[in-house]
Amino acid sequence: MTIEESIPMRLRRAYLMMHRVAQAHFASFDVTADQFVLLSLLSEKDGITQSELADRMASDGNTVTAMLKLLEQREYIRRVRCKIDGRARRVHLTAAGRRLSKTLSRSSEELRLSIENAITPAERLKFFASLDSIVDVVTPDENPE
Repeated sequence: MTIEESIPMRLRRAYLMMHRVAQAHFASFDVTADQFVLLSLLSEKDGITQSELADRMASDGNTVTAMLKLLEQREYIRRVRCKIDGRARRVHLTAAGRRLSKTLSRSSEELRLSIENAITPAERLKFFASLDSIVDVVTPDENPE
């Protein structure tokens, strides 16, 4: 098998193509594909901590913090200190952020559905399990003995 035929390269090719298409789409709204993901996650669960948001995005904290600062400047989100853990900050959509998230979601629905429909419902669970297996294999063991 060549490198081009390998699972890592096929995953890379698929992800980068989806990301490029999404970037081009969201550019007309002056947001990035990653900012769309962030806003979408907040529209599903508002008021989560920055670290929880980074985990849900499968992104590193520094990248998420940079995005949050920009979105906060644009008044799409607000961050407040967590009452339980003063070190943590909870992230909330503003009214403008909620409107933008809905607009972005509606505008990208056809693209998202075309990606979802690329795999039949019968294949989907097996595909998800395969992706989860890949994540499990490459996730570093946090408790080395």
